[in-house]
Amino acid sequence: GAGGGGLWKTVNGGLTWSALFTREGSYSVGDLALDPTNSEVVWLGSGEANMRNSVSFGNGVYKSVDGGKTWKHLGLANTLHIARVLVNPLATDTAWVCAVGRQAGPSEDRGVFMTTDGGATWRKTLYLDNQHGCSDLDVDPKNPNVLYAALWKFERKPWTHTSGSEQGGIWKSIDGGRTWTKSSKGLPKLLGRLGVKVAPSRPSVVYITAESFEGTLYRSDDAAENWRETTRNREVVSRGFYYSDLRVDPTDENRVYAVASNLLVSIDAGKTWRNIVGGTHIDYHSLWIDPTNPSRMWQGQDGGIAVTYDRGNTWEPVTNIPLGQFYQIHADQRLPFYHVTGGLQDNGTWSGPSRTREPAGILNDDFTMVSFGDGFHVVSHPDNPDLFVSESQGGSIMLTNMRTREQQMVSPQPKNDWVQNLKYRFNWNTPIVPSPHGKTTLYFGSNFLFQSRDFGKSWEPISPDLTTNNPEKLKPAGGPVWLDNSTAENNNTIISVGESPAAAGVIWVGTDDGNLQLSADGGKTWNNLAKNVPGVPAFAPVSHVEPSRTGRDTAYVSFDAHLLDDYRPLIFKTTDAGKNWTRLTAGLPDTAYVHIVREDPKNARLLYAGTELGLYASWNGGEQWQP
Repeated sequence: GAGGGGLWKTVNGGLTWSALFTREGSYSVGDLALDPTNSEVVWLGSGEANMRNSVSFGNGVYKSVDGGKTWKHLGLANTLHIARVLVNPLATDTAWVCAVGRQAGPSEDRGVFMTTDGGATWRKTLYLDNQHGCSDLDVDPKNPNVLYAALWKFERKPWTHTSGSEQGGIWKSIDGGRTWTKSSKGLPKLLGRLGVKVAPSRPSVVYITAESFEGTLYRSDDAAENWRETTRNREVVSRGFYYSDLRVDPTDENRVYAVASNLLVSIDAGKTWRNIVGGTHIDYHSLWIDPTNPSRMWQGQDGGIAVTYDRGNTWEPVTNIPLGQFYQIHADQRLPFYHVTGGLQDNGTWSGPSRTREPAGILNDDFTMVSFGDGFHVVSHPDNPDLFVSESQGGSIMLTNMRTREQQMVSPQPKNDWVQNLKYRFNWNTPIVPSPHGKTTLYFGSNFLFQSRDFGKSWEPISPDLTTNNPEKLKPAGGPVWLDNSTAENNNTIISVGESPAAAGVIWVGTDDGNLQLSADGGKTWNNLAKNVPGVPAFAPVSHVEPSRTGRDTAYVSFDAHLLDDYRPLIFKTTDAGKNWTRLTAGLPDTAYVHIVREDPKNARLLYAGTELGLYASWNGGEQWQP
């Protein structure tokens, strides 16, 4: 299961894959569980639980009794993010669900839920309050009356996140998950995200990984009566809110795997660690160990999946499954077949043909990496499609000539530092937008708007700070345990830019803190129009601005407020340069928050909306939308 790519199945060890779960109410998989007595019975908890700001939500629990061909929705729709699903190995109509719950606001639909009738009904059995969700859950395989759960306080906003509290921690049940008791002897008081695993070969041994100021791995030898710290190695957890996961070898209680930025193994109960990445990738989120042959393991990370048959000494990457996540794409005009270039999550920027005359079709080898890092916006030169301006996270912009393989950094601010110390702030996903009125003119957004007239070789600011410039939103993200500065929470930045195709110098800008700016004179003066748009939450990010080709005063704008706990679709149109706006959301689902709205280049009445729930189109100028 993929956090943003649905469910896949292989019956031949990964040689071929079939896409399952393609017509249900979610495409985001949080966790899977197979019935231990019947592998045709699959339980699926929807909604990824690794709580990045780009995480996708789900709508509860699903079950298949025919190997994934068909599915039945079993409820818990409001849990949104499910970290773990477990099935009782001795009574398979009993299952438990560990739900993180809403990402950006309070909710009662979080904690541990239990069913004893195959999912027909559910009962919430572990609940602390509307701010603490469940980050992990495990069961004693020899005595499924014994379970362990980790409760975690987490909340995200566009500019920061909160991870941890003194109220969270580890709970234990000895009656099959019906009642729970907190287990804290030997653990720190302040804890962030926790992972918990039972040693299958010796269930009295239990491990937890911990986002804490003290230890990062703890072990209990008496079924969670007492805990002792085994290491303070930060690499075991890496980034608390994003990882904090582990596995225990099914035959050796002292062999522990840390699933984090790197994949690590310890053979001495966590005292010392060895990296077993083997060059596969980075950022690990899943590890399956064959319970009958622990030398065979499958790993899942930001680059895909890989398999080992020798306990991680060597790995075989599996490259025949389409799980890449594109932030942005760009099409050039080369002949006979245009190329598509796109920036991928943690996999750089790649370019390749849309068609080919080769009998085998388009192959992986037909695509070429343009630049490294997380990939985002990219544009190619209209007269030289092998010349690219691309970027990685936080405004690291590159000029690349694919013919000569020359590459140079061309950011107007190459310095890296805490965002509050920088003059120019760049978003994780910074817009690079070509002008419709000049082949070599580009726009690049920070908190200022930059313009280049020589296709990225040089840049000049053409605006003042167009954001709210709120210093409270420029502080390091995270806490009260660990801080985080990956640029993913950079705020008070420009996230959308568009110049009117109908009039040069009419430039629209949207920011991640709710400003909607318009210049009618090429950037000399600006007018903030945000207050004119009705029914939008304060400081809601302007996810896209789309100037219409039908007139200089006509534009569309979308807002994405889901990190303010508002999932509504928000699309508006103006025909008077932003003085008045009409909402255009009829037909869109209530939780289909909008990433982008586009006007068709040939038919101005045809609009497209890219939402979290898929692509929608309107054939009547936005009056009604259809999937």
